[in-house]
Amino acid sequence: MRAWHLRGAGFTVLMAASLLSYPSARAATPPASSPAPKAAAVRVAPASGPIFSAHPKTPALVTSTCSACHGLTGISPTGSFPDLAGQWEPYLVKQIRDFRDHKRADPMAQSIMWGMAAMIPPAKISEIALYFASQKGPAPSPENPKLVAAGRALFMGGEISSHLPACMACHGPTGRGVPPLFPRLAGQHQAYIIAQLQAFKSGQRANDPHAIMRTIAAKLSQADMTALAAYIRTL
Repeated sequence: MRAWHLRGAGFTVLMAASLLSYPSARAATPPASSPAPKAAAVRVAPASGPIFSAHPKTPALVTSTCSACHGLTGISPTGSFPDLAGQWEPYLVKQIRDFRDHKRADPMAQSIMWGMAAMIPPAKISEIALYFASQKGPAPSPENPKLVAAGRALFMGGEISSHLPACMACHGPTGRGVPPLFPRLAGQHQAYIIAQLQAFKSGQRANDPHAIMRTIAAKLSQADMTALAAYIRTL
């Protein structure tokens, strides 16, 4: 286990890499004399992805609205919009609520997502998040080897001299994240990763708990961000 101390404005955050395990779901077998129960949504813990739940159909709002930018199965057709497939359900719920409440105010949030999130009835937020969480996450993509190597060094080891913690401390060594606060990064579009790091660094995005990402992004150069985004795309 590697621990890092982040020192910011009046606080100290301790982050440590940890291994998490989730119990496997077991289906109960009914007595022979009992009628077969109706199928129900179940949660399981796949070995290499987020918790996902069986979902009977695509929510109507996903088909009519979300799919235009994020794809029907959560794989965005353009790098400007994030892939949502395989993202942790609690994280997606928080982001949608933050868009609705204007707590997330990066440029794309203000210009697009505030309006989109306002169209989602509160009762449907979890349904939409659950649907995207149940989809298979984005596949890794090969990128510039030099950038990938530099990004891997920062992601896995951080930078001791600048007190920059390793990204894996919160997002895991494979970039799958740790719910509910730390999202999956693996396979995410480079342009989106860079844009969010820039927004954290400038303070335009400020919905990170305890300002963790704003503190980290403040220590990153543009070259660091580009390298990290290249490595993340390969995960």
